[in-house]
Amino acid sequence: MGAEQQLLQHLFDVLVLGQTPAVQPTPNQLNPRFTPNQKLLQAAVAYADAFIVKGQGTSPDQARALAQQAFQAQVDNGHQVIPEHETNETLTSSHAQLWHAGAAALLYMAYQVGDGAVIQPAQAWWRAEAALNHLTAWATSWNLGSYQVICAGARGASRNPQTSGDTGASQNSARDLDYELLLTGMLAKASSATLQSQGQYFTAPLLLLRLTADQLAPLRKQGTGAPLAGPNGQQGPWGADDVPYLISPLSVRRAGNQHSSWFEQLDAFDPQYQAGVDANGPWYKFFDDTTPALTHGGASPFSAPTEPDAPVQQYGMKKS
Repeated sequence: MGAEQQLLQHLFDVLVLGQTPAVQPTPNQLNPRFTPNQKLLQAAVAYADAFIVKGQGTSPDQARALAQQAFQAQVDNGHQVIPEHETNETLTSSHAQLWHAGAAALLYMAYQVGDGAVIQPAQAWWRAEAALNHLTAWATSWNLGSYQVICAGARGASRNPQTSGDTGASQNSARDLDYELLLTGMLAKASSATLQSQGQYFTAPLLLLRLTADQLAPLRKQGTGAPLAGPNGQQGPWGADDVPYLISPLSVRRAGNQHSSWFEQLDAFDPQYQAGVDANGPWYKFFDDTTPALTHGGASPFSAPTEPDAPVQQYGMKKS
């Protein structure tokens, strides 16, 4: 079992199943060998052990500091980027359920213990993620939800540019369910019992469903800046000011229920550069690592999409 699976299972056991597994003393740093999603999960596990399990050798102050560090690193370096590891995961499709689990766990636990120092950055993270999901969502009925997020990003579910990626992977629908819940305030098709039976990869929607209406409201309140158009032109509650800093600006074309999104370059490992929805459904283009290696921050090997016929909007530039 990989590190992220162990960390995710620990969160699922403690927060969803209410078990009390063995805990580790609170670490004094985010593990520099961990990938970015593992760092966020590590921070969430440390917080769970210190604040929920209250195990021997744990430190609430240090656990809080790790959670704050995991969120602040993304503000400073780019959404879903926590440095000291070569694998950046900006808008990852294959690992999104792990990011969501860590962020949902920290938000949920911070509410349980009244920790405003973690509630605030967790709320900001969720508004940022929801805004990006809204820009790249597709209104369609599939699996357990009514939407799919079809987004360019790093670490796609396949490295083969001829395959369609993760559109059929059930565990990757967790991001879609979280987006639907924040957009509509409910999940029309999936109950908590159904999600719990699906296992640890659905930790995020399970915990978000446990938030009260008052706790969920800050994630869904009307944002500032230009409204963002989502599937079929629907305006969500998030505004341009919710879009986070990205290590490379995200370009989006949207017309009706079709869209394309891409990065001209992306400082990432095994990057997927393009994704979208056309008349035939979702599509992905992946960097094929059998060709000469693409340097970190290199230009995309693909030409910019021209479909759908809509203006190019860029998001994620660093705010002055």
